[in-house]
Amino acid sequence: MTTEIDSLTIKDFESRYGVTRSNIYNRINGLKEKGYRMEPEKQGGKSVFNADQIAVMDALDRMLKDGKSIADFPTANGASDLSYVSQDKPELSRRTQDSKTENGSIMLFAGMIDAIATKVADLISGRPVPPVEVKLPELPPSDPLSNLRSIQEACDRGWLLSTSQVAALLGVKSVSGKTVQRFGFTFTRVGKNGAESAWRVEQTPNV
Repeated sequence: MTTEIDSLTIKDFESRYGVTRSNIYNRINGLKEKGYRMEPEKQGGKSVFNADQIAVMDALDRMLKDGKSIADFPTANGASDLSYVSQDKPELSRRTQDSKTENGSIMLFAGMIDAIATKVADLISGRPVPPVEVKLPELPPSDPLSNLRSIQEACDRGWLLSTSQVAALLGVKSVSGKTVQRFGFTFTRVGKNGAESAWRVEQTPNV
């Protein structure tokens, strides 16, 4: 079963097509000149358009988005090209439209059943089923010197690193003490860096 919209207001059309109210009225007036019945009905104090009128408005919106104008839209009486309209005529019963959609869904479902049945038959008969190949993305090789470059940059720029940053660069879980020497650098605790301690990085002098 298809889901139908029974009625829409002018405001609903604005949201549906993403255009202004004046644009919607221009479209409605243009369709009236083409012979379409576009007078709204009163429901609960609101002026609403029925499903057939919505179908014509949707068809016009598709044509306008294809770069054409209202003048290119077929007339209501004696029109030979209604390819933009979802129904053959605006008055065509929606039951016919639903029937076409349901038939297409049935054919698609039948094709899926056939494919599943073929797979099951292959498994029962013992015929080999081709394996599914899963290709994992190739990760670029890690740079073993990347942390040293980061330490050198922090040293050159005089950055004060937090404890968690120092631990990550050194490859350890935590850092304690006032000074730490590693990889030819000396890390000295010099105060606070937010909630963590701050560390200055210096090149360890050669002895």
